[in-house]
Amino acid sequence: MDSVEPAESIAPATAVGEAPAQPAGPQAKQPAKVRRRTLLLGALGLTAVTVTFAELEARARDDDPRTEVLTVPSGHARSVAFSPDGKTLVAGLSGVQGIGSTLRSWNVAKGTSTTPWPDQIMEVTKVAFSPDGRTLAVAGGFQVALWNAAKPVGVGLPHPQLTLDLAYAPDGKTLATGCGDGVARLWDLTTGTVAKALTPQGMTVVDAVAISPDGYTLAAGSADLTDSAVRLWDLASLGVAPTGDVTLEAPGWHGFKPVAFGRVGKLVATGSADNIVRVWDSGTGYLYAALTGHTGPVRTVAFSPDGDTLATGSEDRTVRLWDTSTLDVPPIDTLTGHTDDVTSVAFSPDGKTVASGSVDGTVRLWPNR
Repeated sequence: MDSVEPAESIAPATAVGEAPAQPAGPQAKQPAKVRRRTLLLGALGLTAVTVTFAELEARARDDDPRTEVLTVPSGHARSVAFSPDGKTLVAGLSGVQGIGSTLRSWNVAKGTSTTPWPDQIMEVTKVAFSPDGRTLAVAGGFQVALWNAAKPVGVGLPHPQLTLDLAYAPDGKTLATGCGDGVARLWDLTTGTVAKALTPQGMTVVDAVAISPDGYTLAAGSADLTDSAVRLWDLASLGVAPTGDVTLEAPGWHGFKPVAFGRVGKLVATGSADNIVRVWDSGTGYLYAALTGHTGPVRTVAFSPDGDTLATGSEDRTVRLWDTSTLDVPPIDTLTGHTDDVTSVAFSPDGKTVASGSVDGTVRLWPNR
């Protein structure tokens, strides 16, 4: 189902305790066996800047011939996302110096870079396309901005503190957000209001949110180290257990920041400050595997569209790929080349490419073999 176009369908309604949407403004059982198996943004009505990488961005080959390297002009790539058609890659930037857009986009096939949006949100924490590709959601500051990809307009979903993560439901009608006030919010995008505000037990900050591919489960994680659990809710019975129906908990106080659902079965992956990637059963909380190999905190996790591969990025400056049919250690591939923390990973819709964003100011494209 199509997601709503935010500029036209979000009404100024108000949920209890929440403000309405506002215009976007500046600012060792054996592991479970799993069977193997752009949106173009220049049409916004703005004068998009289109250049070759040789003219503005740096497009270079690393010593690893598999890698395409895209260099942002300022700041670093905090979050990366492919459009649903795979034509465009967008990076949300943090640490940008001076005046300039905190969003960068590349036409993957043509090798061109465009900057179609004016500077609206400083210190972007997450970018994501709606399932139908009509909207780009951008978290940062005290709001989530929803940009209509066909027009230079958008709306903002206000938050009382910093917005740290976001995730669309599969039907595009609901958006989950994580906030610095320790609340996970479910937004009804047909009204622009909060349908449910959830306070995960033990979390002072909600750093990560994810919604399962079937739309039935919400996960919330935190890196605040006050509680190591990830909370899961059955969205069909919200309100029965407002602090979480299932708890994913590991020994120690390491915190779980990144969370991602797999496409097959009920797998959910988490990364933590103890350098371990864990894969769980989201229905029962059973721990299938604890994947070791990273030598720094795990900052980001993502499953391939078919669920065959799990990509993880770490402060050890590597991206690692894991086979989800066996969940074996070591990983099936270790991608090296970044010179600073890896903060985001994303698969292209066809699953053939992995994009990674880093504090080193680059976005790298790797083949998923």
